[in-house]
Amino acid sequence: MLRLTIFNIFLLIAISALLVIVKITVRSEKAQRILFLISAVVTILFHYSSFLLLLIKGEGASDYLRSNPNLILPIYPCNVVMWSCLILPLLKEKSKLRELLTDYVFWFGLVSTLVGMFANVDFIRNPTLADYDIAKSVIAHATLLFNLMMLPVFGKIKINLWRNMKNIFISVVGMYVIGLYCNLIFEVVGSPEKAYEVNSMFIIHSPFEGLDFLRYPVIALVALVLYFVVFLICDMIKNKKGGRGFGR
Repeated sequence: MLRLTIFNIFLLIAISALLVIVKITVRSEKAQRILFLISAVVTILFHYSSFLLLLIKGEGASDYLRSNPNLILPIYPCNVVMWSCLILPLLKEKSKLRELLTDYVFWFGLVSTLVGMFANVDFIRNPTLADYDIAKSVIAHATLLFNLMMLPVFGKIKINLWRNMKNIFISVVGMYVIGLYCNLIFEVVGSPEKAYEVNSMFIIHSPFEGLDFLRYPVIALVALVLYFVVFLICDMIKNKKGGRGFGR
């Protein structure tokens, strides 16, 4: 895990440097939208890069796709955040859906991308960065982190305890619905065993051995409590300083 940690520290330094450059150089709303969209596309290309390379070579693409169900449907939180980043810059600035996706992408994405970088499942199973699949998985989470961190840099993250909690609650329910849908699709098209193996959003069983109770409903409840505490603290700091949000 030391190698992974060192690799991620270098990625975080690179992300920080790029965000400083972005804050200084990207000013207009149009330029911000374009950059956000480009960054989202780059993340998606990284996510599918192994499959695309196999497709170009004409060897094993179908088998690779079958063994990586998160390339077929958004079975993990990061998958949903990734596609949401693609949708977000296409929405009108003053819309409820944009407000909801902004809170979802930043607050949910911040946790899921950092977990995907520092506790990467692929790396834990095969602790090497020499394998392209593993390295690109970590890098894809890093590009996704850069994507969502542009939101506070552009001043898009607003702190309002009840609005933030409302949007996070809707997001939690939405993730549950997406998880149920993905599991159902894999059960109908494949088998109950396949759905159990996919375990979208960790609804069917816990991702942690020996902690069977820690499935999505429990994880979601704990997350809501933690988000409430975070939003409450941020709201108190904002009101104390007389601020309105993060970023510019």
